[in-house]
Amino acid sequence: MRPLRFVLASALMAVIGGGVAEAQSHLLIVSGLGGERQYSDAFYEWSITMADAARTRHGLSPDRITYLAEDPARDTARINGKSTGPAITAALRRIGRASAPGDQVFILLIGHGTSSAQDSKFSIPGADLGTKEFAVALASLAGRKVAFVNASTASGDFAAALSGPGRAIVTATKTGFERNEVLFPRFFVRAYAAEGADADKDGRVSLLEAFEYARTEVARTYEEGNKLRTEHALLEDNGDKAGSQEPEMRKGDGAIARTMFLAPAISAAAAAADPRLAALYRERQAIEDRVAELRRAKDVMRSADYDAQLEQLLVDLALKTREIRAIEGKK
Repeated sequence: MRPLRFVLASALMAVIGGGVAEAQSHLLIVSGLGGERQYSDAFYEWSITMADAARTRHGLSPDRITYLAEDPARDTARINGKSTGPAITAALRRIGRASAPGDQVFILLIGHGTSSAQDSKFSIPGADLGTKEFAVALASLAGRKVAFVNASTASGDFAAALSGPGRAIVTATKTGFERNEVLFPRFFVRAYAAEGADADKDGRVSLLEAFEYARTEVARTYEEGNKLRTEHALLEDNGDKAGSQEPEMRKGDGAIARTMFLAPAISAAAAAADPRLAALYRERQAIEDRVAELRRAKDVMRSADYDAQLEQLLVDLALKTREIRAIEGKK
């Protein structure tokens, strides 16, 4: 059997040499039942802010953004349908047909949730959808990178229930018992709609950066208000069904979330204008994918081998980023 280092290197060269097309991003936003006007208004505002930011700041075309809401008549220009269970599953099937293997699919749920010994559910018009129904619906997205963000109350159980290869699961709470109103969706949306979340200053916001920004802002808000914190967001993306409140890529979660962006790495126009820069972006994406692949293999590797290979890949990633910035700095 060939060493894992050789396998990873071979896979990397195959991806780079093959001239892989830029992965596309697709976004599904679902706002659930508000129950009270103040919540319905907040869910709507956060949802349209996210949809508008995806289009204007991150370059998604309108045909790759779907927004389902409690009351479609409220904004017929931006809301694509009612957020019922059948409509949600149908939207996921459509995205599955419209996307290609390697594409990135972002799913954002904003609303209220419930949890019991039987299941945790997201509250929507009609029959609520729980972890079991979403697990079935996500099967239509096989081969895609999936970011599933349940920014609702009592959402913590979704992290373990939907954990799997190629998935980054984010929940606003760490368990189904954190049922108070959550601040997480406000700040998660702000990460994409405003400045401040792009920690590495590469001009894009990764899912990991959005999570860290929102988590930090939630903690700060509770602290400044001198209030007991009643929500603790989780990120799970290494397939072990155990989400992390503070993901650290070397030890646990974060490797896949770090590679997921609404914005393309490089625009089609820029790629056509400078094929060399486009190639460097593809090479960097390939290294990021190898980091995620290596992270998934951690449990079957010797610790020393894992650490050595991860260190080399992170060095390669830093060098590739430096090459990109050197070229971009001259433009």
